[in-house]
Amino acid sequence: MQPEREAVIFAGGKSSRMGRDKALLPFGGYSTLAEYQYRRLLPLFDRVSLSAKGDKFSFDAPRIYDRDTDTSSPMVALASVLEQAQYDMVFVLSVDMPFVDALLIDRLYSAHADHPEARIILAASPQGTEPLCALYHRDLIPKITARLERGEHRMHALLKETAVVEVPCDREAVFTNLNTPEEYAVSRH
Repeated sequence: MQPEREAVIFAGGKSSRMGRDKALLPFGGYSTLAEYQYRRLLPLFDRVSLSAKGDKFSFDAPRIYDRDTDTSSPMVALASVLEQAQYDMVFVLSVDMPFVDALLIDRLYSAHADHPEARIILAASPQGTEPLCALYHRDLIPKITARLERGEHRMHALLKETAVVEVPCDREAVFTNLNTPEEYAVSRH
């Protein structure tokens, strides 16, 4: 029996290299990249939500808003997501990674089944770990909150002090990020 699955698409970044909000760019036949990600993840999960600082989306989907709207960091978003999660483990995916597929997601969940003590199960690309393509356990909330209270926002620091399992994936194309106008132009469907 498949465990209950919850996904949250992180769509609240600054998009500074893109020059405009990449979550709102058209992609894959949808009016926005955020909607493309949401629609493609729906069949794979029991619940899919969007994480952002405010309501900027024109389609209906559950939203999780950052508890701190003044600070832009994945750690702030992760704290908000885990506080509002429905299940103990939550899959988080950056909105700008539209090629992460069901095969990789299933491998992350299989690694969690093999290592239930791990609190973070993350994909490892040929370039390194991918903290925004990972499973996070809700009991990380106190650790994340303490880091944020100290002004620490680096995801990699959290990884160093937590029980982590890395799931290697050598299919480099899966991790293609749409960070710049050039990357978006090449990858757009």
